Amino acid sequence: MQQVPEPHNDLFGFESCRKTLWGHKIIHELGCELIYSLRETNIYVFDQELENLEREFRIFLDHFDMIKEQTGYNRDFIEFRARNALEMIKVALRERDNVGITIG
Repeated sequence: MQQVPEPHNDLFGFESCRKTLWGHKIIHELGCELIYSLRETNIYVFDQELENLEREFRIFLDHFDMIKEQTGYNRDFIEFRARNALEMIKVALRERDNVGITIG
């Protein structure tokens, strides 16, 4: 498998975010199943799943206020991590051949 260049940063959140942010019920209710799976495991995506994960993070970004209200995390904390994930996805989509990402 080809190595994906590192995004601008690699901070995605604390271990506690697995349950209190990514695995919060609001994420599930928004239909973000891949993101929600961080509650229990890392995300490994390739090919079409990259586009699905990108779609989920776009949904995530469109619902900041609701997520902030439900989880208690501030907008900057949430946006920084979501945009970091989108940057990793962008790099992987640009590379395409046997490239995937891991979030965990």
